[in-house]
Amino acid sequence: MDLDAWLEYIAQQHQQTIDMGLSRTEQMVQRLGLTQPAPKVITVAGTNGKGSTVIGIESLLLGAGLRVASTLSPHIQRFNERLRVDGVELEDDVICAAFAELEAARCIEPVLPLTYFEFSALAALWSAKTHKVDVAILEIGLGGRLDAFNVIDADVAVITSIGLDHQSFLGNTREAIGTEKAGILRPGQQVVLGEDMPSTVIQRCDDLQLKPKRAGVDFKVAIDHGQNTWSLQWDGDEVDQLPIGHLAPNNIALAYQAAMHLVPITASNLARTAEHGFIAGRLQQVSLQGRLCVHDVGHNPAGAAFLTKQLLQRNLRPKWVLCAMLADKNHLGVYRELSSVFDSSWILVDSQGDRGFSAAQLGMAMGIDCEQAPDMATALDQAMMASDVGDVILVFGSFNAIEQSPWLELNHDQ
Repeated sequence: MDLDAWLEYIAQQHQQTIDMGLSRTEQMVQRLGLTQPAPKVITVAGTNGKGSTVIGIESLLLGAGLRVASTLSPHIQRFNERLRVDGVELEDDVICAAFAELEAARCIEPVLPLTYFEFSALAALWSAKTHKVDVAILEIGLGGRLDAFNVIDADVAVITSIGLDHQSFLGNTREAIGTEKAGILRPGQQVVLGEDMPSTVIQRCDDLQLKPKRAGVDFKVAIDHGQNTWSLQWDGDEVDQLPIGHLAPNNIALAYQAAMHLVPITASNLARTAEHGFIAGRLQQVSLQGRLCVHDVGHNPAGAAFLTKQLLQRNLRPKWVLCAMLADKNHLGVYRELSSVFDSSWILVDSQGDRGFSAAQLGMAMGIDCEQAPDMATALDQAMMASDVGDVILVFGSFNAIEQSPWLELNHDQ
């Protein structure tokens, strides 16, 4: 089977899209001998900022000469985005070979019904082991405690942020969600925490006698808006005049603290990551007919607040905002975060899939009356006609908002 056929097949092997729990993955890990997929493992959990932090860690470790396997979730255009070795997406045939091994192990009696996400996680672990990497970086999914990757005991754990999202699975308070995210922690681990952690995360660290490195306490980011640079300060040391690039400085700082637990990281390596680190759909900037289109997958109030802060750090003030969001999100909260800072014109766009939400429904949920479009291509055409050269257009929302924009990669001018 080719990769498309495999993806269709694995999507049908479990009755539920999401079936949280570790027993099936634990059994598969035992069958495949994947309990130690690499000599060192880093897990990255959190509500927002996970993907950027993973890419930051990957870049720093590669710059230090290590071989690295990384995972990202979800993908935007191709499944291959989820599985990376040494900074490069795995080819179709390599992923298909992994799926074939997984399927053979799955069908040993008793046959295990795996979800799409469990297949993806196991393929990542299999790839890390078969490529004999030095470090595996595992991005935890929507939770933590019951995420498939949590069957692996990591050497370093990172929790990037805690906000309200996926409440139907994780709980309705930051404290409850913090409890789920902190489920990745283990005795004896090195731990890195983002800013403003709820008490439940700190308490879990205390219970396990962990000494986390905490953003804003043990290390700090300072932005120099005049020079468009930033500095990182920790333990009496400082690296300054770091460029503000595609990745948020806050996430690079988390990545740096995590990577330093495994290997020394030079200032030049940190500067390279700050300048060149990139992940699709996270503050991704594309020049199109003289306009700057900024893509981001901030899809909850905390993510929208973080996005607003990052845009201001880069002196980017959107003239137009194009937004598509899924049904089960805090639409009004997201709108308020951006509209309280930017006086932009909005175009709301239909989102697609099982949790699709029409532009009309989104307008009602946000309480705004503005232009609407059936898809992102139409919305961008509308924004292009109404904007001028030099204007900033923000394309953001649920991952589906960015999934609708692959043609930007093919038609942009740099």
